[in-house]
Amino acid sequence: METVFFGIAFTAYTVAMTLYLGYAFTRRESMAWTARATLILALACHAISLIVRTYFARQLPQHSWYVPWSNWFESFSFFAAVITIEFLVIQSSKGVPILGAFVTPLAWISMIVAIHSPFGTQIPNLPPALQSYWMAIHVPVMFAAYAAFANAFAVGLVYLLQERQLKSRHPSRLALRLPPLADLDNLIYRVIWIAFPVLTLGVLLGARWAYDAWGRYWGWDPKETWAFITWLVYLMYLHMRLVVGWRGRKTAYLSLAGFGVVIFTYVGVNYLSELHGFLSGGGR
Repeated sequence: METVFFGIAFTAYTVAMTLYLGYAFTRRESMAWTARATLILALACHAISLIVRTYFARQLPQHSWYVPWSNWFESFSFFAAVITIEFLVIQSSKGVPILGAFVTPLAWISMIVAIHSPFGTQIPNLPPALQSYWMAIHVPVMFAAYAAFANAFAVGLVYLLQERQLKSRHPSRLALRLPPLADLDNLIYRVIWIAFPVLTLGVLLGARWAYDAWGRYWGWDPKETWAFITWLVYLMYLHMRLVVGWRGRKTAYLSLAGFGVVIFTYVGVNYLSELHGFLSGGGR
């Protein structure tokens, strides 16, 4: 049953993304409403698949602390869900459905990466250090921050596209659909401003988990080092905006660069770290 709901969710994500892209180039408001409804359906089915997976996994004694974000497949699947949740919150509060044309492809790509996991989609057997209640605390907090940065990345792309459109002698119809540059710049800032304390909390929780697992709070393992670098990048963003006064293109580029660091911290470093390498081995 889990795979059925997951399949429905993926199909709905694909349809929602297509509708949002269609809406970006038309004036049909009905497409925006349908896209949002379809995206909510995708998220609901996705949530059911995660709940069912968790229920059956926890029937096994070796999975008493199981949570559905423990290996490559589960991690990217969960990441797509969190990106979607946060986008729906942004859309509800800001009323900018056209951003869906830029955010939903990120969730869809995350689902594609999950489906094509090189390590399969089976429930993983985690090493003892990762069989902990901290997996249910630290990881979702980090995902909440990473998903917010994904949304900020998408808004940064919209900002740069709109700036280019406005400077063009022959702007396309899309320029009339995109929000003003000042609104986009402020939205990037607000998302990062909210996500940064969440990232900080996630790093601190990770340090506490490391103490329980390995007897030390911080060891400059590659994963820990790059988590700190990610934190510094977004601290620099806030410093450059609030103290130095950066606005517009500079901060948009910085939000894009920050998300690049996030992706490397999230995925790439797992191949460098034996302690944090569960993504690279499917939970070996």
